Amino acid sequence: MEKSKIDEILVSLGFGFPESKNDNIAFEETFEKYQFEADANKIDSEKILKSLKPKKKGTNIDYHRRTVLAAEIVYKLHKENTLGHLKLQKLIYLCQHSAQMDLYTNFLKQAMGPYDNRLMRSLDKQFKVNQWFQFSGGEYLKYQPLLKVGGHREWYEKYFSNQLSEIDFIIEKFRITKTKRVELIATVFACWKEIIEEKQLFNNEILIKKFYNWHPDKSKFSKQEIIEIIEWMKNEGFYPNIDRASS
Repeated sequence: MEKSKIDEILVSLGFGFPESKNDNIAFEETFEKYQFEADANKIDSEKILKSLKPKKKGTNIDYHRRTVLAAEIVYKLHKENTLGHLKLQKLIYLCQHSAQMDLYTNFLKQAMGPYDNRLMRSLDKQFKVNQWFQFSGGEYLKYQPLLKVGGHREWYEKYFSNQLSEIDFIIEKFRITKTKRVELIATVFACWKEIIEEKQLFNNEILIKKFYNWHPDKSKFSKQEIIEIIEWMKNEGFYPNIDRASS
């Protein structure tokens, strides 16, 4: 039987299977001195399997839910001059992970902390389509209410009926907080969450190291600033726990 084109390509790359006695001998000689050096005790099979699962594809309801959550945050904070794109994203991130929400987002490690570029563009568009808000980056107040402002409320109470108090807590807690501080808190929260998910030993030094490894831009924060935020989060009880981090 002739080799398929795929078989030929695999063989050319060194991935072919032994097919004869000579092939077997060559294979054994190649891997005779090979040693498996990984620590089996550190292999997390659950994490490997989880990473292999295909990502959930967003539905119209998923996109609508996240738009409605963002609309509630803006509805309550649009008269504060501290609210802009960056702060809104951080508050969505904190709501999602502190209130254990199944929210369709894709927060990546960016210079400004956890950030989802597509999410922001989608929110601006949907706010305008629904006539709730218009984003104006050059204005003192970035979000201008439109004709149907508040029209999200019915959906908000339907979608998030079990998390209303947690969302309100976060909105009020950070109502007048400046963007830079919210960025710091959200990034520490994300690093803290990673440590829990990776089942690492937790202490301030490990958390601070992970924070600075997030992105070179994080050097703008001093070690003392980070320590103060960690202590604030502990005192407020505002940090990820095992159940939250696994959600």
